[in-house]
Amino acid sequence: MKRLTLMLCLTLLSLPAAATELRVAVAANFTATLERLAQAYGTESGIGFSISSGSSGKHFAQIRQGAPFDLFFSADDQRTADLVTGGQAVAESRFVYAHGVLALWSADPALIPGDAIAFLKDGAYRRLSLANPRVAPYGAAGEAVLKAHGVDVRGRLVTGQTISQAFNFITTGNADLGFVALSQLITWERDHGGGSRWLPDAADYPAIIQEAVLLTGAADPVAAQGFLDWVGNNPVALGIIESDGYRLPGR
Repeated sequence: MKRLTLMLCLTLLSLPAAATELRVAVAANFTATLERLAQAYGTESGIGFSISSGSSGKHFAQIRQGAPFDLFFSADDQRTADLVTGGQAVAESRFVYAHGVLALWSADPALIPGDAIAFLKDGAYRRLSLANPRVAPYGAAGEAVLKAHGVDVRGRLVTGQTISQAFNFITTGNADLGFVALSQLITWERDHGGGSRWLPDAADYPAIIQEAVLLTGAADPVAAQGFLDWVGNNPVALGIIESDGYRLPGR
């Protein structure tokens, strides 16, 4: 019996340890970039990722209700702060991983002229797409730009529940143009060629300060914090984020 017990112990010790898998809730605008980051980090560390994409508001509600995530990459800084206040996130782990850039975009290379505001006011288009301003920071930013310039899009507006849905309305032809994240159109144009775009003045919309945070329910908080540290400091990670159309903190 002792010999059998010893053999069993040796067998268990010789088995490879189960690979850590980080469960990440990510704002829809940052999903493609996070997938690139996860691939680079996974190759380096052997850590796996389970990525859930959606609106920051939806993820926030899910985390508050106990959804089993390790990390949250939000499209704003308010929900991360609220999670810390509510005890669902670790205060010391909060950090700004990117500043979002808003873009008015069309898949049609000839649609958006140099004077985009005059074009929007003239109404020479069928539909304009916008993410739900109540739950999507980029939607709120687009709404702010329209108000700042007195543009009335009643009867032309189609609203997506996430920035991804708003973007899909444009690529599928359900909208002629729309307010999206610069990162989305950069990713899309890599495979499909250039469209037309206009970048609103950053003073015309609330700063899109995107924060990440470690959640208190993380299964492996050391591994999760390690990934956050890599995203915030590693030159490879910073290069991926910047090349995808985000401004880096402090730059």
